[in-house]
Amino acid sequence: MKRIKALLFKNKLISGSFVMMIGSLTAGFGNYLYHLLMGRMLGPLEYGILASLISVSYLLGIPMSASILVIVKYVSEFRGRRELATANYFYRWINRKALIFGSIGFFIFLIFSPWIASFLHLESNIPLIIVGFVFFVGIFSSINLATLQGFLRFGWYTIISIASVVIKLILAIILVYSSYRVFGAILAILAGIIVGYTFGLFYILKIIGKKDEKKGFNGREVASYALPVFFSILAFTSLYTTDIVLARHFLPAQEAGFYAALATLGKIIFFASSPIVMVMFPMISEKHANGKKYANLLNLSLGLVFLVCSGVGGIYFLFPKLMINILYGNQYLSASPYLWLFAIFLSLYSLSYLLTNFYLSVKKVKIIFLPMTAALLQVILIFLFHQNLRQTVLMSVIATALLLFSLLVYNIEEIIQTK
Repeated sequence: MKRIKALLFKNKLISGSFVMMIGSLTAGFGNYLYHLLMGRMLGPLEYGILASLISVSYLLGIPMSASILVIVKYVSEFRGRRELATANYFYRWINRKALIFGSIGFFIFLIFSPWIASFLHLESNIPLIIVGFVFFVGIFSSINLATLQGFLRFGWYTIISIASVVIKLILAIILVYSSYRVFGAILAILAGIIVGYTFGLFYILKIIGKKDEKKGFNGREVASYALPVFFSILAFTSLYTTDIVLARHFLPAQEAGFYAALATLGKIIFFASSPIVMVMFPMISEKHANGKKYANLLNLSLGLVFLVCSGVGGIYFLFPKLMINILYGNQYLSASPYLWLFAIFLSLYSLSYLLTNFYLSVKKVKIIFLPMTAALLQVILIFLFHQNLRQTVLMSVIATALLLFSLLVYNIEEIIQTK
């Protein structure tokens, strides 16, 4: 037993994943408690509006999500080579770029917010303006979290994530209860992000110090790597957010609320398995930069993600009514026959996400063509087939199944070519 414990704690993937898993599960529990309480307090109609607004914020955050992987990769490489001054320079450089492009993106979003409000059948664009601020502040909070991840400071990463969620949850309950409804629920998200940014900045300045040095840093190399990563994140964010936006547009308001609830439950599978990917990425990136072998890390990561998907998916398949009743209440029970479909969708998504991130960590960027194609296919299929909730989610299952199959075929070809 002692040997097993020692082996588990010596393996950085397992120990790091364990810390991230505990933190992510705690933060994830807070996030899902937020969704579950909002679903009950707002009801299916208003909750459908809230879910579509959150999906818009995810889409807005795509450029920053792409930057997160870039930051993690380069910070982990600088850390591995003990170039802390270069890491400091990179941190300041990426913040300056984020301020410029974030400001431009924020004002463009404000210009188009009335049209977006009309597409989502919203009475006012004020909640969308709050979403714009969530996007802007979230950029800098994400930079801090990515830097901590690159330094393998998973403990502080999870503490900051949990603190943000706690603030969001408490404020959301107070504001919605005080009759601010959807506006209050969105405002609470903004407050949580501001708290997370403040905590993250405090700790990062202690890690990287004051000295910065440009030596070993190539801005053009970073930009050329960031472009394919951006398209990868664009594809994967689209795959689990565009369907909610389209459901809000095409389906009746009640069904759109049911769809949003099911999508939130399905994402438990992804968020439970994503810590494994978050730990794997910097570790493989560092090993690749130093010419070390990393095949065992990939295989172990795939096995762990598969176990998570099977476990949560199995519960959804066996007890759909129980899960929905406990988490959302009996007003959402009509959606229970479709929960297993969402479990399949998000399991396929999670495995595809891991494989794509693996390829990006070793700079095999051509792979992004596959998730981009799958995301486009999902949109086309939902536009063509959206008669009901079941048909809508089935289109996402088809798109992600084809994506995973393509990634596995690509992986087999890579193994054969490298032998």
